Amino acid sequence: MKGILVLTASLVLFAFLSGCVTTEDYQSLRHDLNQVKSDYYSDIRTLKVQMKRIEGTAENAPSRDAIKGLKESQETLYNQLTNLRTEMQLIQGKLDENSYTVEKALRDSSTERDLLRAGLAELKTAVADLKTRIEALEERLKGTGAEAAEEAGNEKKEEAKKPMTPQYIYHDALNLFNEGKTTEAREALESFLKRYPSMELSDNAQFWIAESYYKEGNYEDAILSYENLIKKFPKSDKVPGAMLKQAFAFRALGDLNTTRVILSTLKERFPDSKEAEIATKKLKKIEKKKRAAVPEKKESKAVQ
Repeated sequence: MKGILVLTASLVLFAFLSGCVTTEDYQSLRHDLNQVKSDYYSDIRTLKVQMKRIEGTAENAPSRDAIKGLKESQETLYNQLTNLRTEMQLIQGKLDENSYTVEKALRDSSTERDLLRAGLAELKTAVADLKTRIEALEERLKGTGAEAAEEAGNEKKEEAKKPMTPQYIYHDALNLFNEGKTTEAREALESFLKRYPSMELSDNAQFWIAESYYKEGNYEDAILSYENLIKKFPKSDKVPGAMLKQAFAFRALGDLNTTRVILSTLKERFPDSKEAEIATKKLKKIEKKKRAAVPEKKESKAVQ
């Protein structure tokens, strides 16, 4: 805080001790006091932001690579806290030493005296509050390095203890897909299906295998994979989505007839599904393009 608090407080207190206090002096004193309070609270807000950042660092268990940086930053932080504590002590001392003198100088104006007394009391309270916060933060930071190392170690132990359940394996494979690693995701999902061919997540695994092919633009294999899902898991809630994407794959290959057949079948089998709504819109677009293409052919024949 570069001594701002000490400097501004000293200026105000110097004015308090300048002898006879006139009405203009009262206004000046009040202005200076308000300025000190404004600067002081601004620094308090800045410190609170720093404290939140530090507390957040302490709460999140860092990795081993982060522990070294955390320890290094502690030395800087302790120096800042030490300097801040010194500034607070200087301000507190000056406030305590001169409170009586200020009140005596203002004895002829009870209103102004009360205002300034209230201002001094408010500053004292703020100093005490900040001092308490600093002490609490120092106590917390004493164990941050050790706690961070311990938490990082515990985190790795917990990771090692995690049971390789079907759900864990499935979600791990799905994370690979979401990261764009389609080949790795497909291999993991295929391995999952070999181990768990008929559990509650097996149909989902088959769907995402097909999606991995579709995402790569390998529409032929995508069509076959969607078909595997439709045949092996006919009651799965993934079937409507598989049929819709299968139709899209045929459309990408230029096979409009098969696309129309699949979309129409989807509407009949799952009329209330969202996929059926999409299928209806797609069929309308296909028919519209088909009708628009007919006059063009007739016109070309007439020209010939």
